[in-house]
Amino acid sequence: MKKWCIVGADVLTPEEVLQKTSVVVMGDKIERIGHVEQKLPVVIDAKNSVLSPGLINAHDHLLGTYYPKVGNGPYENWLPWDNDLKSSPVYRERQQIENRDLYLLGAYRNLVSGVTTVSDHIPHFVNDPFLDILPVRVIRDYALVHSIASFALNWGDGIEEEYKKAVKNDIPFITHIAEGFDAETVNDLKVLERHNGLGEHSVLVHGIAFSEEDIDKIKKKNASVVWCGDSNVFMFNKTANIRYMLEKGVNVCIGTDSPMSGGLNLLYEMKFDKAYYQRTYGKELSDEQIVKMVTINPAKAFRMYRHGRIKPGFIADLVIFARKGNAYNSIVQAELKDVKLVVIAGKAMYGDVEYEEIFFAQKSQYQKVVLDGKEKVVIGDLIGLLRRISKAVGFKKEFPFMPVEFKYP
Repeated sequence: MKKWCIVGADVLTPEEVLQKTSVVVMGDKIERIGHVEQKLPVVIDAKNSVLSPGLINAHDHLLGTYYPKVGNGPYENWLPWDNDLKSSPVYRERQQIENRDLYLLGAYRNLVSGVTTVSDHIPHFVNDPFLDILPVRVIRDYALVHSIASFALNWGDGIEEEYKKAVKNDIPFITHIAEGFDAETVNDLKVLERHNGLGEHSVLVHGIAFSEEDIDKIKKKNASVVWCGDSNVFMFNKTANIRYMLEKGVNVCIGTDSPMSGGLNLLYEMKFDKAYYQRTYGKELSDEQIVKMVTINPAKAFRMYRHGRIKPGFIADLVIFARKGNAYNSIVQAELKDVKLVVIAGKAMYGDVEYEEIFFAQKSQYQKVVLDGKEKVVIGDLIGLLRRISKAVGFKKEFPFMPVEFKYP
């Protein structure tokens, strides 16, 4: 089945809201928006729902997917947190699990929260073996370094060479930066500039120590910034100067970081960031702005020219959310149970059991699960994954970001 449609939803493009309209999917793309003239094999009724572009998690470490959080901050930079992590009982527990299953767990964590694309910040040789088996899209084409300071992990071929790759291939150049307050880290942007790594291909993650002068330079160079508010506050009791970035028009995206330092999922992160902004600046960060930070902004940052919007010719990454207030608020205030259907490149991957017909029509291998008290349909073998993880660690391991009912042993 190549052609099907969703009808009756309020469609969040996300620049505007189209009331009670329809979206026709053909293959992996959006064919049209508006009235459906012909009878199609599957018609998804989305009345009283909001149809959004698939959410984009702009920063995660899928291999680091586990729980609970580890740390005793605030820290001076990322390195002492990493030392605490790797000496913790939770880390030793995580190490009993195969990398394949940690990647699957991280992918499902994103999928059930309405995420269709993830930026997994790690060298290619680490994630390449697993990308084809994951139920979400993970960005494949990127240049990277771990971070800027002298104590950075040895990822990539250095700032200058990696940025050249990004420009040559029109891909993002991704790095942690200004993640802390020591003498080196606060000067990260100057070092990045000196090595010709600041430009429109740069995706700068964290930026806690960015000064207003730094932010002005970032805007001038049209670089993007990824805000991981919960992770930053947990590790450093502070996050980036987001208000100034937004006032200057910097392309700001939202990421979760791993759940061992950050939020449970992107839905949680949006709520955390909204509350943090209100608490810190005494003014509201609009739901519309937040939705753009998980759709069109990261699509721009990662050079994904046919993603992030509901528009004819764009890739059919779509999410149906239960209506809660207005269309934008329905996304920002959504809980796991409010994610009604997730579609990636035209294929249904996860959703309410009432939409099982689309999974059947697409001849998918799927299973029924009860997640957060609600019956769902999901691609693959999520229950088998949770059982394998439990077997590896020797007890029934449950995750608040994956509240699925399963029996063990």
